[in-house]
Amino acid sequence: MEESKVIGIVAKNSLSYVKAVFDAYKANSTVVLLRSSDDEARITLTKVTTVIEPEEDFGWFDSAYDFENTDAVAQISFTSGTEGEPKGVLLTHKALSDVSRRLNDIMELDSSIREYVGVPAHFSFGLGRFRAIANVGGAAYLPEAGFNPLEIRDMLKAGEINAISAVPTLWRVLLKNKSLFSTEALDLKWIEIGSQYMSRQEKEELKTLFPKAIIVQHYGLTEASRTTFLRIDQVEGELLESVGIAVGSTQLKISASGRICIRGDHVASSLLKMGEFTSNVDDSGWFETNDLGALEDGYLYYLGRADDLINCSGIKLSPDALERDLREYLKIKEGIAISSYDDSLTGNGVLIALKSTVERASADVFNAAIDILSKYGLHNKNVVKVIVLDEFPVTSTGKVQRKELAKLYKSENTKKIAPKVGEDKSDVNEELSDDEFYVQGIWQQVLNIKNIDVDSNYYQLGGDSLSAISAVIEMEQLGDVPSALSKGMLQGLTIREIANQLTTDERVKNYKHKIRSPEVKAGITINIIRGFLVLCVILAHWSDGILERLPESISNLAPYFAPILSIGTPGFALIYGVGAGYSLFSIYQSDSLRLKRLLHKTVVLLSWGILALAVVHFVTALIVSSEVTFTDFTNSFYSVLTYYLLISLTLSFWFKVLSFSKYPAIWSLLLALLFYSIHTFGIRYLGVYPAEGVVEFIKLLFTAKYSYFLMLTGTMIGISIGMHIRHLIDNKQSLDVYKLIGLIAILMGFVISVHAGDQQNWLVWPSHYNHIWRWVLYAGVILVMLSVVDKLLFNYDHFNRVMRLFIQFFAVIGILAFPLFITHEMVLPIKSVLVYFNMNGTLAMLIPLFLFVASSYLMFRKIRSVSFL
Repeated sequence: MEESKVIGIVAKNSLSYVKAVFDAYKANSTVVLLRSSDDEARITLTKVTTVIEPEEDFGWFDSAYDFENTDAVAQISFTSGTEGEPKGVLLTHKALSDVSRRLNDIMELDSSIREYVGVPAHFSFGLGRFRAIANVGGAAYLPEAGFNPLEIRDMLKAGEINAISAVPTLWRVLLKNKSLFSTEALDLKWIEIGSQYMSRQEKEELKTLFPKAIIVQHYGLTEASRTTFLRIDQVEGELLESVGIAVGSTQLKISASGRICIRGDHVASSLLKMGEFTSNVDDSGWFETNDLGALEDGYLYYLGRADDLINCSGIKLSPDALERDLREYLKIKEGIAISSYDDSLTGNGVLIALKSTVERASADVFNAAIDILSKYGLHNKNVVKVIVLDEFPVTSTGKVQRKELAKLYKSENTKKIAPKVGEDKSDVNEELSDDEFYVQGIWQQVLNIKNIDVDSNYYQLGGDSLSAISAVIEMEQLGDVPSALSKGMLQGLTIREIANQLTTDERVKNYKHKIRSPEVKAGITINIIRGFLVLCVILAHWSDGILERLPESISNLAPYFAPILSIGTPGFALIYGVGAGYSLFSIYQSDSLRLKRLLHKTVVLLSWGILALAVVHFVTALIVSSEVTFTDFTNSFYSVLTYYLLISLTLSFWFKVLSFSKYPAIWSLLLALLFYSIHTFGIRYLGVYPAEGVVEFIKLLFTAKYSYFLMLTGTMIGISIGMHIRHLIDNKQSLDVYKLIGLIAILMGFVISVHAGDQQNWLVWPSHYNHIWRWVLYAGVILVMLSVVDKLLFNYDHFNRVMRLFIQFFAVIGILAFPLFITHEMVLPIKSVLVYFNMNGTLAMLIPLFLFVASSYLMFRKIRSVSFL
């Protein structure tokens, strides 16, 4: 920009301001809009040479202008800065002219227009109206006292105006006073509505009040003014909820992240940020906004600002959509604004700001919000907070500053209405019964969650089989707690349902376990597959001893069992990841501290198990071997359980890494590929180097059969699958889609193995998991199993007793995975010790085997009784 052509004009609501801006355009000068005559920040930033402070005058503006249509910069507008430091937007003459041309075409404007401009002239909407009218040689009226429905009625009656422009907030004022208007409403020919939200009902009211008017609403931003237009007078039904279509050279698309992208002559290609000029568009000319939207048959639907989204317990909520729903629910048109606030348990909560002038009880607003949020899958009443304000914090253009609402919520001077749930036995809608209050208190103590909703179940709160055992144990440690509490919790009953069972004193004698929710079904599905894989692992560990005792004709069939034996350990790593991705990732998003507490319990269980195994293995080595080294001692701590101890210690970290991505499921797959590459092309080669003691133990952790990064490959694949299962369950979809995907993955695994010349290992046991084709194939098998078991469980309630016991057997084994891993690993070392003391080999095998079966049966009976009976 040349310094001599940069003119600063103080933005004022006056006709002189409009004339000064248009005259500067005509002189081919660049206009910089200033906040005051001593706006040194903008004057210095843009190198303004002349400052004009217009007079304040109102009334009619009827000057005609023929504006330039060049690529020279006509104006530098600064954004209102709703979320941060304002930026300068460089608008060319061509961009401004394109806006006026498209606007006038869609409104069918001509020189007969005489418009009441209901918004200040120094707002971009108001200045745009004056420019469009001056373009066709019409006249525009700027009211001195601002928008006034009485003045509008009188000017319509007198034939002085035939057009009105205003933002939705002002139109609501007029619609509230629509009884003022009579037949003069028929004389209105043109209406333009600003880009703020206006409901379908309000648009229909406007059409009814002014039946002969061309009514247009636009959507746009400072960087891309009036991008779409909606001819309200020409559309009906749901289309009235949209913000219209692109016309002329304007193009629209929605990015992969759901943001609205705009391309066209009206888009500002450059910005001024921190004194530097930067591009506002990509190499193809697309401007990616921070607005979320959807395109349906060419119509754009605005879904809110991306940075305003409320992420509550992993559920994404649009404040704009919630405001629309709440206004429609309460039958009010204004006075409500919604924002997020930080919540230590859920990430974000829902903050409702209510104007003191709204004639609705705060309890009604609260209850309406609870009802609306439940339809989005959010049932926690405690996330909703209500504050009452005399005025909302807004920008100069009237847009609510949502971040400021959150700050006001924290202020001690703000009137807060936050009903307490559970603490005083009362709810907003009803008082809790004594039994409900009692059960709620037990749950809060065991799960370490405050103010649990009495209509939530264990699985909706993030519970899964990993925490089921410790939950039951902690409940029993509390003392005289009815068994119905632990049983009801694990079977998916809500607090209210469990309390009802306590009230009836005893359960119905012919009670039959039912799968009560999609969350429960998904959990049982994962447990069944986990149980099958646990048995595969145990069978694989004992396979040599079993086969050597079988007739040769049967033991020769061993290679054909290799696929089953091979899938156990890597398959369990996959299904562990599925459970983590399905249950634990959502807990991490809502309450990372709670996840750490859950994982701590798993770490304690595994640590004791590893220690017990180490003692058994080391004592066995001392007894049966003449030489025992320190390396033997350290290596006795190594087993498959060591990996699960490591992943339990690091899972929160990996969840944190995944949370940085908008697509954590995809990112998890990429990490799986990275970890596989790290192991295959790097770390595994360290295994050839000799080491002793602790160094040897560390080397085993990263290079041996259960190496961390190799097993983590499977876990990350599983986490991705688990996240997708959560998405399917939240959207009330089945897992049937996994059958086809799984079969394709299995086929790919075979193809990769053949391509690598590794098909000879299909029937080889022990197998090596460091072949990529195995992970692809195993993931396919898990997907097919998820689909088959999910479909099987659809008929669970109609199965006979034998079939239900079969399903319950695998599900309970899945819950007991880690305890079974620990106890079965002790069988062979104990047998070796007994043989050393000259006990008969068969008897020495039967004793630890009996102890294993007996302890497993006792654990099985306990878990089945609370989970299924």
